[in-house]
Amino acid sequence: MQNRNQEGLEAIRRYLGKGLTIDDPLVQSEYHSITGAILIERESEISFTHVLARRDRSGHLKRLLLGCGGQFMQQFGGINALNYYFTIILMKNVGMNEMMARILTGCNATSYMISSGLCFWLIERCGRRVLMLGGLSFQCLAYVMVAISIALLDQAPFQWGIVAVSFLFFYYAAFGCTWGMVPWVYQAEINSLAMRTVGAASATATNWLAGFICTQFTPTGIENIGYRFYIIFAVFNLVFIFVVYFLYPETAYRTLEDLDVYFDRDSHHPTIIPIHDKVAKQSKRPLEAMEAEALRVATTKAIDAKLTTEHIEDIERVV
Repeated sequence: MQNRNQEGLEAIRRYLGKGLTIDDPLVQSEYHSITGAILIERESEISFTHVLARRDRSGHLKRLLLGCGGQFMQQFGGINALNYYFTIILMKNVGMNEMMARILTGCNATSYMISSGLCFWLIERCGRRVLMLGGLSFQCLAYVMVAISIALLDQAPFQWGIVAVSFLFFYYAAFGCTWGMVPWVYQAEINSLAMRTVGAASATATNWLAGFICTQFTPTGIENIGYRFYIIFAVFNLVFIFVVYFLYPETAYRTLEDLDVYFDRDSHHPTIIPIHDKVAKQSKRPLEAMEAEALRVATTKAIDAKLTTEHIEDIERVV
């Protein structure tokens, strides 16, 4: 984007693997795909005011909101309601003594760390949508079971206490290998290069603002409404399943250029993802994305060849 093309070409050569030269077809194809996308981006360059007014070609506002929405759903899925008050929940709602509550909090943090590490292995194999939908389903189930366990705690404190703690651990395990990481990856992938900084800043601000809201009403909820507090987050997770399914396209195995094409105003991809839309849902790279890249490469090569020819003719005229 700064016209330092030779440095960019060398960076691509090094990135794609050892033993490659600048003239290697793989390097040249990647280079022309990127420069072709930059040409398209420059043709449709627009101010942030126009982005907010939705006058741009590449759906920048929609993409920014998807990134912010992912961070909002991460927090209102209930993670920090548990994170900050796990010991208090075990003492106030489950009825444990302080020592046991602290021990279980430490054990939970350890299992949470392991499940978060598992996400590194899952995120490329399963794709973003599968992890988001699966995580929300498991989190909803966990909160429902916690609500039921706490509601029935008086009938059999020990047995239902075990169920409540088990599903609290289950929630953390599900969150760690899904929503713990995916929203951060998704908000980086969904935004274009032109909106990357603004998109990342907006999404991160949304994350902290939503987290702040959740942590402010959590102590009151734990204290005053008991098991009903957990039903709130169960409902949030249930609603978010439909939000992700119908609004969030897959970004795994897509290049930045692929997503620019997907959100291009002329590509006719609707805001609501139809049930039969395999392109938006599949984790493998769509055929239409590969065809669009091949067209970009061919177009950019033709432009480069024309520029080279004109340059040679200018030299010949000077001589």
